Amino acid sequence: MTYRFLTGGYADKTQPGVCRFAFDPAGGFTREAAWTGFLNPSFALLHPSLPVLYTVEETTPQGAVHAWEMTAEGPRHLGGLPSGGADPCHLLLDGGCLYAANYTSGSLAAFALNADGSLRARWGLRQHSGHGPNPSRQECAHVHFSMAQSGEILACDLGQDAVFRYIRENGQLKEVGRVTFPAGSGPRHLAGSPALPDRLYCVAELSSQVFALTRTADGWRIDQALSMLPAGFAGENTAAAIHITPDARFLLASNRGHDSIAVFALSPEGALSAPVLSPCVAQPRDFLIAGDHVLVGSQRDSLIRAYRLDRGAGRLADAGFTAEAPHPVCFQPWGSAAYA
Repeated sequence: MTYRFLTGGYADKTQPGVCRFAFDPAGGFTREAAWTGFLNPSFALLHPSLPVLYTVEETTPQGAVHAWEMTAEGPRHLGGLPSGGADPCHLLLDGGCLYAANYTSGSLAAFALNADGSLRARWGLRQHSGHGPNPSRQECAHVHFSMAQSGEILACDLGQDAVFRYIRENGQLKEVGRVTFPAGSGPRHLAGSPALPDRLYCVAELSSQVFALTRTADGWRIDQALSMLPAGFAGENTAAAIHITPDARFLLASNRGHDSIAVFALSPEGALSAPVLSPCVAQPRDFLIAGDHVLVGSQRDSLIRAYRLDRGAGRLADAGFTAEAPHPVCFQPWGSAAYA
């Protein structure tokens, strides 16, 4: 089976900031397209039913969000809008709205879309305020990610050690609760699975941990917290991406510094096992699960390397395939049906 996907990365407008690849487990990577005209498209997201691609423009003091029609000749710009803050780094589509997490300025923006998928207007902006105990990384709020879950929008605030819970009410985002994490942990991204509807998992960037959460009558409760690093590790590390295999048997998270992928086995009830750590490319930020392979991007070295997942040992082994892409930090499947 061939898996097709997009990458987004740090690039100027003369570089191919968004690329489309095909990965064949027997033959490796083929770069099918590479497009210029983007500025720091560090997150890219395809519309589920329209030929439209959304990208961030991760810049400061003001970022932007763009919509592109995907034509046979390549992306055609449908327009862009200011993101309402600095360094937008994540996008979410839900209920006909596009949400953008502005990392540096600590806000979550919401955009209305037109029928063709283009951006109509920014209708909401929730500005977070506060800080955590880490003076260099938590000097203020830092919104890094959002997820739609059971009628709510969950937003990870790395700077305040919290996941904010929002609902839409009267055309605005209304806070209905928070999940508080240990001080200095820095919650970064969430992952869930349809097979485990009452479970969520959070990767904490600053403490290099994965937290397991269980749904309660009034929100979410942290049940487990496991380190992503080997005992005695004393080097610098920041955790990054978190993803669950489609069969919900494994949860994977990436370490930058230790430069490894932590593979956690999941019980049928969603409990985490102690992780198995496998070395990988330098500065791994995002990765894509493609069947029995994991495609990992090196932000530092501008390459992607394929690893085979041994489901018995829970370990990754180098599959011997690589591809080049400018500082790849985002992976998105190209459509459904195994990324076809």
